[in-house]
Amino acid sequence: MRESDSTGLPGPWLRWRATRELWTAADIGDLSGRAAVVTGSCRGIGAAVAEHLARHGARVIIACSSSAHGRTAAAAVRQKVASAQVDSVVCELAEPTQVRQCADQIISLTAGRLDLLVNNAAVAAVPFARTADGNEMHFAVNHLGHFTLTGHLLPALLNAPQPRVVNVSSILHWLGRCRSDRPHLPRRYHRWRAYFDSKLANLLFTQGLSAWADTHELPLLALSAHPGLVNTTLGSSALHADRRHAEARLLESMQARWHSPSHAAWPLLRAATDANAANGDFYGPGGRWEWSGTPVRVRAAHRALDARAIARLWDLSQQLTRHSFPVSPTQSARKDNPA
Repeated sequence: MRESDSTGLPGPWLRWRATRELWTAADIGDLSGRAAVVTGSCRGIGAAVAEHLARHGARVIIACSSSAHGRTAAAAVRQKVASAQVDSVVCELAEPTQVRQCADQIISLTAGRLDLLVNNAAVAAVPFARTADGNEMHFAVNHLGHFTLTGHLLPALLNAPQPRVVNVSSILHWLGRCRSDRPHLPRRYHRWRAYFDSKLANLLFTQGLSAWADTHELPLLALSAHPGLVNTTLGSSALHADRRHAEARLLESMQARWHSPSHAAWPLLRAATDANAANGDFYGPGGRWEWSGTPVRVRAAHRALDARAIARLWDLSQQLTRHSFPVSPTQSARKDNPA
């Protein structure tokens, strides 16, 4: 993962011109025989990622919070890709018990071998709410849920020869902070700040997971990606539901100017399939200000690489989820922390 240069300016501000590097979905290659899970893939970018992976031969499992939406999304992929091998599972990331049940279903469907996990699902700009475990909703869904799902799926991932985990962040992680006191329950709540912080947590988790894999000499690659600015309803739907219509319309007008979910999925797809990717790499659009364009390796905020912040978040995540990653590859990835 690349950090900002000596100017101290955010990386996207330094990208004034589009890169000449070319990468398209045609570069994904043949994925036959590989199994992939994409969370939040009922619509938007996640649905586009699922379709592209299926089109290139992967067995795809769509994971989302509604069984009806999951079946509809799977049917849509089959309609576009006649040869698609696609299933759907329910995964409510705010509920740890449901996350474990989802992982059990995935392991059963894949016969215990998973090649790719794309942690894409997210909420944005929702009013303050706590999960049943008492954690703030953005942090719980966008980070803790994926942390837990990844941990439960580790046995299946480690059964694959070259497994990958892709955590989907945001260009807005530059505005996030790692609040070491109580990121799971902030003293002062702002819906957008909570979203920014959770997207920074995604990058910190990637660095922690890549370091864990390197320490234990495992073939697992942990990478991150961000889609730039995308024409989706992420954020605006929550604002409309909270009757913040003017703010929602402003966000929608900005989103409508940028690339489609299908094109915005390319950085995620490159992170998921590029043979030259290295542990901890971060991909995003290569256009001006990283808003759109061909996917390239991009810089991350310096605080996303802070070793102390990475360690704090890793320890806190294990504590809050009561789920610890094994200290060696021979230990079960489902060992719970002592109560």
